[in-house]
Amino acid sequence: MSPMLRRIALLLGWILIWGTGGSLIDAGLIRAGVYSLETGQLGTAATVALWTLTWAALGLELQGRIKRPGDLPDAPPQGWRGR
Repeated sequence: MSPMLRRIALLLGWILIWGTGGSLIDAGLIRAGVYSLETGQLGTAATVALWTLTWAALGLELQGRIKRPGDLPDAPPQGWRGR
C-alpha cells in the first residue's frame, strides 16, 4: 500500500472510531443518568468536546510513532509550485 493510501485509510478509520466511541460514551452516560437529553444537551456537548480532545491528542501521539522515514514529506519539495 502506498504511503498516501495508508494515511487515508488510517484517517478514515480514526474518524470512524472517534464517532462510534463518542456515541457509545454519550449513550452510556445518558443511560447511567449522569445527564438527560430532556434538560438540554450541555452534557452531550461536553462529552463530545472532551472525547475529541482526548482522541486528537492520542492521534497526534500515534502519528509521530508510526510515521516512517520513507513516507511522504511534511512539506512540498523545494521548487514545487503546485497548480
